[in-house]
Amino acid sequence: MQSRNTAPASLSPGTIVGHYVVQQQIGAGSGGVVYRAFDHRLQRAVALKILDPSLMGEESAWALAISEARAAGSLTHPNICTVFDVLEENDRACIAMELVEGRSLHAAIPGHGLPCEATLRYGAQTASALAHAHDKGVCHGDVSARNVMLTLDDRVKVLDFGLARLLSKSNSPAGPAEGARRDLQQLGILLCQMATGVFPTQALDVLMGTVPPSAILESSAVAALPKGLRSVVARCLETDPARAYQRAQQTSADLEDELQLARKRPAGPSRILTWRKAALGAAALLLAALLAFIPHWLRDSHSFSATPAAAKAFEDTPAEKHPAPKTESAAKPAAIHPVNPVQEAAANSHPAQRPDAPPIPNPKVWVNTKTNVYHCATSRFYGKTEQGKYMTQTQARAAGYRPAQGRPCP
Repeated sequence: MQSRNTAPASLSPGTIVGHYVVQQQIGAGSGGVVYRAFDHRLQRAVALKILDPSLMGEESAWALAISEARAAGSLTHPNICTVFDVLEENDRACIAMELVEGRSLHAAIPGHGLPCEATLRYGAQTASALAHAHDKGVCHGDVSARNVMLTLDDRVKVLDFGLARLLSKSNSPAGPAEGARRDLQQLGILLCQMATGVFPTQALDVLMGTVPPSAILESSAVAALPKGLRSVVARCLETDPARAYQRAQQTSADLEDELQLARKRPAGPSRILTWRKAALGAAALLLAALLAFIPHWLRDSHSFSATPAAAKAFEDTPAEKHPAPKTESAAKPAAIHPVNPVQEAAANSHPAQRPDAPPIPNPKVWVNTKTNVYHCATSRFYGKTEQGKYMTQTQARAAGYRPAQGRPCP
């Protein structure tokens, strides 16, 4: 078998390959090196993949590369990276394809895994891409996080359809059914990786058939997945044809159904916990406000309160019309003493009892309605209580004092 020239794959910016001008390297892997290039013929940016020369050492490998790339070029789907051109330049096998701006799914998966909705959405789009390719007779062969890109608008783009056989150096492809079956098994493993953040340790053994799928399904991380998602993973990995998915379209439909259900579910535990914390915090603030208000309420509850009309009517009525109730528990009248306004301000902390409170008209004579004894009031303050605190008008009224209209000062 004739060998081909294995020229180095690395290209410097400005290198011309066919009608493409290399601009910069944007990726590399076991299959070759990917460059950003400009297509002068169609005036557009493309991704130019230069296959590893070691893969193209024989004519049969080159023929396989051409065949697989042309098959991939027949695929047109929003979740598949489109192949534009296949060419050979200076013994280099080159594939020009759609330039996908974004990041790889491998780089997007955090250590704790993606949210359930994101896993279902990316999984459904990947399954839809596989379903389209399988209907065209094209299998991928390496469905993995490194071969899936996420665009800037958060859509899936599956890369490198058909190149897995070339990388495995196998010229005896499996049948379409077997290839599709393997794609779905790899999709099940990818779903586990997206949901848990960890590539299953026994994934390769499951793909080779040396261990059953239960080795993955019964792991603690996968067992904790939502029931619907875990059911899809189980059917992807299933080796029994009667229970496994027959077509990728079924997988895509189930993932879409689970995605719709996930969007309708109530808030998850973390969101509920956040609301509970907020409610508890609000309740604590309300309780603190109530506790701070109670002392003022207890003190003010002993103050006299009346509407202006009622107070005026009382003032206009002679004191004799308001005899004091004769009960054994009648309070001893508070003595009237001249007071210093500064002392009054220090003695009474409640705003309604401060000296700067708006004054009530100050009659010259006040009468204790409980004892019917008259007192002179020579200032804004009306004596002391039995506890020795200075009284304001409000406190004097509470103690039973009322203005006596028309009475001379004794």
